[in-house]
Amino acid sequence: MERELPYEVFRCLVVGVLALVLPLYALAKHEPRTYPGLGKVVGTGLNEHTKSRTAWTDQEGNSHGGGTYSAYSHTYRIETDSTIFEVDCGKTALFHSTGRACGGEKGLEIGDEIHFRTDKESFYISLPDGSEQKLRILKEDLKPKDKPALPHSGSRGLQN
Repeated sequence: MERELPYEVFRCLVVGVLALVLPLYALAKHEPRTYPGLGKVVGTGLNEHTKSRTAWTDQEGNSHGGGTYSAYSHTYRIETDSTIFEVDCGKTALFHSTGRACGGEKGLEIGDEIHFRTDKESFYISLPDGSEQKLRILKEDLKPKDKPALPHSGSRGLQN
């Protein structure tokens, strides 16, 4: 019995600490998510995903199903002051070939301005209802600088 007393004290101490720390952690105010990026939807498209159907055999030994099919998700080209992103919504339909558009109820359309943040290979957009939606970055390129007009240096080619 003397050996069990330190164990009981230790167990009570651990439970007590957890009982104090866990509620404080749950109640702690988390920093609100910010969306420092501002971009404009300049293009839309579709991304093909190859999916497979499960084959099954009925009671008579006949095979059914199997094979592959294509499903499509919406892609968007987002342009910022310095970068062009190509992002994939990732939503594929269960019974149709094309999934729903990203951006909430309305869906993203060309010309829409969006607030976003990036984290590794993910692109998060702020939705009108206060939530966010995660998209996958397919491509990220620096926006090309406008080439200055070449100075006019007279006529070239054949001379009189």
